Amino acid sequence: MKYEQLIFPIFCVMIFLTFFSGIIRHDVDEKAYLKLAAKKQFGCVGQIYKDTSASGSCVLISDHFVLSCAHVFVDSDTRPDTLNFNGHTIVSYVAYNHRVTDISNLKLVFKGQKVKVKNLWIHPYYLDSLTKGSCDIALLEIEQPLKNITPAKLNYSSDELNSNVVGVGYGASGPADRPDLVGLYNKKIAGENVVDSIGGQLYLGYETLLFCDFDHPTRTDCNKMGSPTPRPLEYISSGGDSGGGLFRKKKNQWELIGICTGGGVNVEQLIKTGYYGQTMEWTRVSVFTEWIDELKRWTTSKSK
Repeated sequence: MKYEQLIFPIFCVMIFLTFFSGIIRHDVDEKAYLKLAAKKQFGCVGQIYKDTSASGSCVLISDHFVLSCAHVFVDSDTRPDTLNFNGHTIVSYVAYNHRVTDISNLKLVFKGQKVKVKNLWIHPYYLDSLTKGSCDIALLEIEQPLKNITPAKLNYSSDELNSNVVGVGYGASGPADRPDLVGLYNKKIAGENVVDSIGGQLYLGYETLLFCDFDHPTRTDCNKMGSPTPRPLEYISSGGDSGGGLFRKKKNQWELIGICTGGGVNVEQLIKTGYYGQTMEWTRVSVFTEWIDELKRWTTSKSK
């Protein structure tokens, strides 16, 4: 199989609502989330920069390879638009002039270590979501290995439903009940949740997305799926966390089960309860392990 850096024409119009990441419980100190993110097993989660701008998150999976989501590497120009919802004016952005990021502008940072990108592969079905599934995943080859960082172990099994999970990434953060206090503070945030549902379009016969909702500590009207009882460090992620990792502990070993791809904003729910009741989506790693492993083998054999 021949692999090349992929550049696609995109014909659909995408509309983005402002949606931040690292949103935490209002009744829990943020320090607990920062402490969780700083644990050794999550040192494999890094930050993506385009030139000098932070643009997303990523996960080291071997000495020379990193996973992220595809949409982080599709650049677009945007024009502002406004929506009126029940008397509230909401700013949205219509994206146009889409193109794949020039890898010479990319830099990844893991625990203060900076590394350049040698190759970037966006999953070939990513922009054919109407017929082949969303496949919002990308593999990067880095120029040199990183020191003192243990790569994430990939999950190969399809038993993710109801797993207790930890999501890790970079992005805006703040208390769920105060959207006005949410901002981009360049912090690495980790939070807990549960895989409440598996869905999305099919790829190789498997659904491609893991879903979690953000449950309120006392209100049950925020529950969208699964149990209404929140985890001690319940959170929701999207935006700057895109490309970050979703982990679970299985047989005393942490493994990567998802890559953050985003989530939708229910505007009516946002007005009523802030970020409680919103949902987040993660690309299901187990579905794409064959693609990842084949690319790694092909790249390694080519370099010999």
